[in-house]
Amino acid sequence: MSNNETNFKFLERFDKRVAQLAKQAEKYVHTDPDSCMFKLRLMVETMAKKLTNLQMRGDISQDLGAMLGALERGGIVPRRQADSMHAIRRDGNAAVHGSPTPVPTAMRRLKEAHKISGWFCKMIKRGSKIQLREFAPPEPPTPVDNQTKSLHGKIDKLEESIEQRRIATRESLLMFGPQENVKEVTRRIIEELKALDNVAAAAGEPTIDADFVALVMAMDLEQIEEDPRHGGNSRQARREAEQQLDTIKQHLAEREKAFLAERTFLLEQRKSL
Repeated sequence: MSNNETNFKFLERFDKRVAQLAKQAEKYVHTDPDSCMFKLRLMVETMAKKLTNLQMRGDISQDLGAMLGALERGGIVPRRQADSMHAIRRDGNAAVHGSPTPVPTAMRRLKEAHKISGWFCKMIKRGSKIQLREFAPPEPPTPVDNQTKSLHGKIDKLEESIEQRRIATRESLLMFGPQENVKEVTRRIIEELKALDNVAAAAGEPTIDADFVALVMAMDLEQIEEDPRHGGNSRQARREAEQQLDTIKQHLAEREKAFLAERTFLLEQRKSL
């Protein structure tokens, strides 16, 4: 793609501010990847605020992480889009706090922003028919030397490995898989619980009230809740669940710090050559 073209022209007729931020990020992706991430984070924040104002009721925190969590739990932002928006938020925050952004990271997030943009347009203008063209990576202003290409390849592999670990971690915390029909799975589980009730009744055991069971889809880590159906103390169960959640969050935070340190180390190696 030449320097005069853009992947985000279609956005202009839906939201000029979002389009402007996307095109600025695209412009900076090679020359200033940190600024690219600043713009992408602001783009995602602008999207989240607009979706919150259009489709959410009540007071919602203006913190981006909280907004995305509320939109996801409300079923407004699907998991795939939410994951990409969180990734942009996370890398944007890292850039703000001084962690250098490699070009491959910025390019990966720019490509994700392109996909999110097509979905966003359909959300804010129902019935819109958008044929999203394939993302064309912007060309660097000057040719990239072999050492830089090698570094970019290592960073790409690192990005892919951490992405797979994030997905695996999230999948392990979810009640439903990414491709499953939530309503259908919920219906099936309720039927299975009722069947178990019948078996328990026939055996003279106390039954489980299927309608009382909390079938909560853990769309975000904050959705992990206690399940008091076995007669335990619900307050104690909640405390235990919160402690487990804190442990998981701490572990994930440590993994993210290790990832950023490894990414920074690769960049520092390049500078010393």
